[in-house]
Amino acid sequence: MKLLKKDYYLRHKRIANQRTWQKHGRVRPKKNKDICHQSTVDSLTIEAPEVIGLHSKTLHSNLTRFLSTLRKESLRQRRIRIDFSKTNKVISTGMLLMLAEIDRLRITLGDQCKITCSYPQDQTVEKVFQQIGFFNILGKAHRLEINEDDVTVKNWRYASGVSVNPKDADILLKAIKNKIPKGYLRLVPGVSEAMDNAVHHAYIRPREDRISKSGIDKSNDKRWWVFAQVHDGRLSVIFCDLGLGIPVTLPEKWAESIGDIVRLTTLSPGKRDMRMIRRALELGRTRTDQGHRGKGLAQNVMKAAEELSGRLHVYSNAGVVGVDFAGGSPTYTQDGHQRSILGTVIQWSVPITDEQVQEDDNVEN
Repeated sequence: MKLLKKDYYLRHKRIANQRTWQKHGRVRPKKNKDICHQSTVDSLTIEAPEVIGLHSKTLHSNLTRFLSTLRKESLRQRRIRIDFSKTNKVISTGMLLMLAEIDRLRITLGDQCKITCSYPQDQTVEKVFQQIGFFNILGKAHRLEINEDDVTVKNWRYASGVSVNPKDADILLKAIKNKIPKGYLRLVPGVSEAMDNAVHHAYIRPREDRISKSGIDKSNDKRWWVFAQVHDGRLSVIFCDLGLGIPVTLPEKWAESIGDIVRLTTLSPGKRDMRMIRRALELGRTRTDQGHRGKGLAQNVMKAAEELSGRLHVYSNAGVVGVDFAGGSPTYTQDGHQRSILGTVIQWSVPITDEQVQEDDNVEN
């Protein structure tokens, strides 16, 4: 007897659900209809969120919904235009995730789907897009001049790659080294560990999205993206990979009791991911114990924030965990979301203190 594909059953389940809605005099609303506008038969305009960020439930939901729509429609349309006319604010973690997703689509799809965008009406947002190379990814010309008065824009630096060379993290931070003391070098092992995880751990299986399942070449490249910035006396470094996420890769090496695993499976996906991220940070467990890959998130990613009395935020799939070392002992915040970012975003934020600057003044170059 021939087995039917899983898609067959899913399709008929959707049809049955639709008939149930119609039977009761209701019509299921079309998802994402309010952010998509069909320009021509094979061309679509998608509205970007007003605020591009991840740090609240509303922002997280709006951004992940937008990116999910973009991935889905990029396989259906020949041309997509992203409308940034309503975007009036970008926050670093959300901005890096959006840039990474669109960069991946550009690399993977090539001419199969041409992605363009409009200019934002907000000039600060437009300058940020110029500074971090986002317009370069989409082939958009630069219109504005960035000067010394643009303090929230001018110090952003961006890099992307597929290697795991610690020098990649070092080069990025050196691009702003005249703005920070030499203590920044303590962040390099943390960024390098995140790069290592992206290449050796996060991409052990194809990403669970439409692009990966399409089988298109380069859809599962082991790529990472990084931002760095100095502003208001703090150094921020944000890292992103679009792999399986910490909650997916971590359990394969765990030896927790059966009862503990059962308790996790009863939680919502967001709460479960949140718990897994926190355990990864607290216990420093990774997928392998071989050589330099056995150090874990706690030993490098956490260490950098702890030694510099900084803050760490880890967004992975549908969970987020924050750790603040400003008071010495770690203070945790955590949350779970309905939608997954299908990857990991790590943000380090450390203060640049007068003591550090004075220490560096006493060190010979």
